[in-house]
Amino acid sequence: MTARLPSRLEPAQDASELLARAEREERAVEGVHIRDADLSDSRFFGLRFRGVVLENCRMTGCRWEHADFMDVVLRHCDLSNSDFRDGYFERVSLDSCKAVGANFPEASFRQAEVADCALSYAGFDRAVLRDTVFSRTDLSFAALTECTWKRVAFEQTSFRGASVLHTPLAGLDLTTCDLDSLAASDTNQELRGAVVTAMQAAELAKRLGLIVRD
Repeated sequence: MTARLPSRLEPAQDASELLARAEREERAVEGVHIRDADLSDSRFFGLRFRGVVLENCRMTGCRWEHADFMDVVLRHCDLSNSDFRDGYFERVSLDSCKAVGANFPEASFRQAEVADCALSYAGFDRAVLRDTVFSRTDLSFAALTECTWKRVAFEQTSFRGASVLHTPLAGLDLTTCDLDSLAASDTNQELRGAVVTAMQAAELAKRLGLIVRD
């Protein structure tokens, strides 16, 4: 799942102009290292990234619809309150990024890695995730409704207060995760088949009105 980066990346001199030119000329941003750029509140449609590293970049309040990321690393970036609806993320790594309140509705993630990230209040409604791993990541109060996922793993991830309405958790190992106040449907059908610890099961049983005694 590691991003396939070129052996040498060219440093980007003016990130804003680079992206604007790529959008204008309908070509991909390729083989560059974008560092310490402030791209806040930028608006782009259909940007394509190939073999790119974005490091320590501020990308808050952006609207990048239909962005296409392939073989991309985002490291120590702030994507909070940005909109990446209908985005495509393949072999993408989010490393130590902040994306509080970011939106990824109907986005597609394939062979992606999300590690040590703050994604509280993020929106993943109707997103499709395949062969993707979340580790040591905060998804508290995130919207994970009507998601489709296959071969997805969650390790030491917080789902505190998150919504998984109409997103089945069957087969997922959630034993290292925080499931406190996880929101599901009235029937709790989303929770069926999830792998949890005895302590987690006792907590989840309260949703069914059961009284668990030692």
